[in-house]
Amino acid sequence: MRKIFNKIKRNILIYDLIFVVINILINFILYLMNVRFRLWAIILIILISIIGFVVGIFQQIYLSSDNKNRTIILSLLGTIPIIILILISLPIVGFIAIFSYKPEHTTTLDNKKYVAVVSSFLNVDVDYYDYYGFLLMGTKVKVHGYFGKGGYDPFTNPNISDGVEYTYYDDNGKVKSKRTETFIKDKDGKVIDKNNYNIDIDKNNNFDDSDNYVLPENEEVLYERKFNKTILRFGKVDNVLGQNMLVHVLRSKDNGKNFYVVSDDVIQVSNEAKFVFLNENLGFAVSTGKIYLDNSKVGLYTTNDSGKTFIPAKFNYTNNNVEYINIEEIPYYDNNILKIKCSVYQINSNKDGYEDKELVFISNDNGLNWILE
Repeated sequence: MRKIFNKIKRNILIYDLIFVVINILINFILYLMNVRFRLWAIILIILISIIGFVVGIFQQIYLSSDNKNRTIILSLLGTIPIIILILISLPIVGFIAIFSYKPEHTTTLDNKKYVAVVSSFLNVDVDYYDYYGFLLMGTKVKVHGYFGKGGYDPFTNPNISDGVEYTYYDDNGKVKSKRTETFIKDKDGKVIDKNNYNIDIDKNNNFDDSDNYVLPENEEVLYERKFNKTILRFGKVDNVLGQNMLVHVLRSKDNGKNFYVVSDDVIQVSNEAKFVFLNENLGFAVSTGKIYLDNSKVGLYTTNDSGKTFIPAKFNYTNNNVEYINIEEIPYYDNNILKIKCSVYQINSNKDGYEDKELVFISNDNGLNWILE
């Protein structure tokens, strides 16, 4: 037994082979338990295996040679082409690594620790796996976070995204719930608060139009308008900090018998917000009744697809003496021209006091951009 041990001791290749086999067995056992090594551990195991193989080869050449000095020189010379090959391939390997590398972060979500794996090329997606210490992680995605378009790491650059949509999975990989988290930022663009909107999904249902089914009596109706048999309404989803609320649009195509959620995402408006649909497609949400000229807050949301998506409206108006303008009336049509009546409280022409000046804006692109009449 001692002879066998001594023989193995003089053969690094055998040690390396045993190391590789043991790690394969460990990985197989962990896989059966839905557990795997963290990325850094996998890279370390691969590096040790490669270094052990190279050193083992040189050791066997050295031990089998009669001229030890010559063998050492030839071995050193033999490493030169390998080093040159590695240096030549570094740019290619680096280029591939940039697009294939998925950074891992240990993070806490909903008071539970996860290993978050970031994929960020055209879209920023984060998969959350069970955390089993610094060395191990789960193999099944427990939560998926979509941070929107871009190519950044939301953990190292937390203030870029405007929000995130979380999708939660059960042990069988089926969606069990969703949660939308919108970020509230200060004037410098730093996230200072978050709003949550939860969607519970019955695990026995499949995804189809009925997943967005809502009983009319389950939500507070803020505004409603009927177009033939189609009814569009703004519904209140939840209250949030700062005297604000989250709202979305529901639609009925059977004269009010059944309502379905239309909006892809909720929008945040003040509790005093006003709403209007001018036709089946064009609608507006007036948040606080103010349009801030520095665009620090959204004053008017516009939808051109029945409430599916909302876009902040832009006002082409400059006045260095005021911070905002007031919205006096919700958007309306006047001789087929889309208008909105506003006002500004500013210094009068005599510069000896202040006055309210009426401003009427018109839009030629269905409320996305507004210019003075």
